Amino acid sequence: MGFKLEELIRELDNQKRKYHEKLLSVDGEWSLVLRTMDVFDIALDLSALLIPEFYFSSMAGSLLFGLDLFDLEPLSLEFSWRYPTLDEWLNGVSIVFSRAAPGYATPVEQFISTGVKEEYRQEMRETMVSKGVYGRSRYGQSYYDPAAVRKLLEQMLLVFFKKHAPHTSRRTAIEATAKALGINPELTRYVHDIASMTMASHVGCFILDYGFLDASYLCEEYEADPSMGKVRYTDYDGVEKTASIMTLADMMFGCILDVSALDYCYLMPDEDVFHHSENPYIDAVDQKIHRFRDRFMLTPLGFSNYVRGDEAEDYHKCERTNVWGELMALRYTVEHVVESFLAREVPDLDPFSRRKYISAALQLVGHTGKRHRWGYGVFKYMALEELREWWLDYWSKQGLDLKALEKIFSLVEPWLQHIVRIKVEMGRRLRLQRLGIPLE
Repeated sequence: MGFKLEELIRELDNQKRKYHEKLLSVDGEWSLVLRTMDVFDIALDLSALLIPEFYFSSMAGSLLFGLDLFDLEPLSLEFSWRYPTLDEWLNGVSIVFSRAAPGYATPVEQFISTGVKEEYRQEMRETMVSKGVYGRSRYGQSYYDPAAVRKLLEQMLLVFFKKHAPHTSRRTAIEATAKALGINPELTRYVHDIASMTMASHVGCFILDYGFLDASYLCEEYEADPSMGKVRYTDYDGVEKTASIMTLADMMFGCILDVSALDYCYLMPDEDVFHHSENPYIDAVDQKIHRFRDRFMLTPLGFSNYVRGDEAEDYHKCERTNVWGELMALRYTVEHVVESFLAREVPDLDPFSRRKYISAALQLVGHTGKRHRWGYGVFKYMALEELREWWLDYWSKQGLDLKALEKIFSLVEPWLQHIVRIKVEMGRRLRLQRLGIPLE
């Protein structure tokens, strides 16, 4: 046991040295600058492709459920930055990022009143799914937990972000979330197909104010109506389907055969219901892309932030390296506990399956303790029982034994919140100390 502990300490120190050399040393920061310059062009192209997809998909959810735009990520996420003061710079601060409230993250009523032409506003309000009132609302025609709906939307956008993930993996994650939160399966299907169609059309069918020049293809003609375009998308069951559209609004809340829920979609007129010459929400997406471009070369400063000169020279003195080392020690602890359990309970398990169980346990800590929260807020705000149900359902569908998973959860659960709190708090405390902000 003593030899294993000594080996662990040596390995952890070696990993800390490598981490420091690659990220926090002077040479490591310069290497980050060069790598950021290398990927600058492709990063801008990807941002122009991805940002509109997520923003307009989120706006579709806002209109469908009457949710305020400042409640939805990534619509509510924006950052400002400034250079450090002299005292901050001497304390290792390279750049100061702060959360900012974007002007377009508005109440849904303002979204409709500002972005939609006046003659269509009232009918659009009437087609939104309303928040249910117990004893009065009809079952299946309202929702009772907007927080759960927001979480579902965030989870869907997160799994769509992993564009190369197999459809089965994406559906498993979404299905497990809907089941844990008690969301109607048909509602889950509807939201999935709307998001899938919106994202597929960005490149597959050029639409005014949404298509990407030199990347989006001209729409195929829809056979039944040549004035409409054809969008090919993957539905909730993994089946390739087509739908007819004319405008961005068609996908966001228009009635589309075999996709839309009756009474909760809008029969679209021939003209677009959105303003185009003066629409702050469409303009805001373009502004977001430009702000991302303007901030991108600050990435190396953000990665190597909070490191003084003496800390950059010697990893033993570097507080950020020590914080990272403590987090790695926590990870090794989780791995050791699960490995010991598997060696005792399932001694003949093959190495690949053993690693899947360990990855499942690490996911519990990782997903609930993300400091960069976008897309992972659903896990942070789940009740413990909801998290348990989601985790068991997700990993059992990956082929792991349910009883073994239940035992692993019972092993990790007593100190799960403690590890998550340490993980989040250590980074927060370091930032506040370097900025000279009193700890709460």
